[in-house]
Amino acid sequence: MEILKKEEICKGNLLTFYRKIVRHDDGTEWKREMVSYGASAAAVVAEYKGSIVLVSQFRPAVEKTLLEIPAGKIEKGETPEMAAVRELEEEVGIIPVRIREIAEFYSTPGFTDEKMYLFYADQFKKGNVHPDPGEVLNVKLLPVSQVDEYLLTKKIEDAKTYVGLLYWRMIKIKNEQR
Repeated sequence: MEILKKEEICKGNLLTFYRKIVRHDDGTEWKREMVSYGASAAAVVAEYKGSIVLVSQFRPAVEKTLLEIPAGKIEKGETPEMAAVRELEEEVGIIPVRIREIAEFYSTPGFTDEKMYLFYADQFKKGNVHPDPGEVLNVKLLPVSQVDEYLLTKKIEDAKTYVGLLYWRMIKIKNEQR
């Protein structure tokens, strides 16, 4: 595989659209449109007051409100961990005392280069909520007893949240087996 050409189609505030011409090993060439976004960080806040911390926010791309773990774009000069910590305080008013990276993955590699860094926090202190301008979200505490129901009944539709909750569930099962 070889990228023969990459041309910028359009540049916005958050996204850049490209057209790439790709030569496959068999010699065929394909044109593909791609979106460049950069990287994001998200965090599973485990068992905060007996619940998992989620945020509910309207997502224009899918035209509905989704339940998600706190997340956001990694800003210039930030590490993924710094971004996860910042987003937790901005969106839900929690500052993690202990946080660790649990996964890195591409959100949708068929059309975007967005890389997601997923963190797990299980010790926290109180911070102050201060969302970005125009960001409207509501904090929802999902009781740990309802996590399986939310996963199995499609109440969670966001991939990073699904991955994060499955990770939390795996940790919980492992701890119960001890």
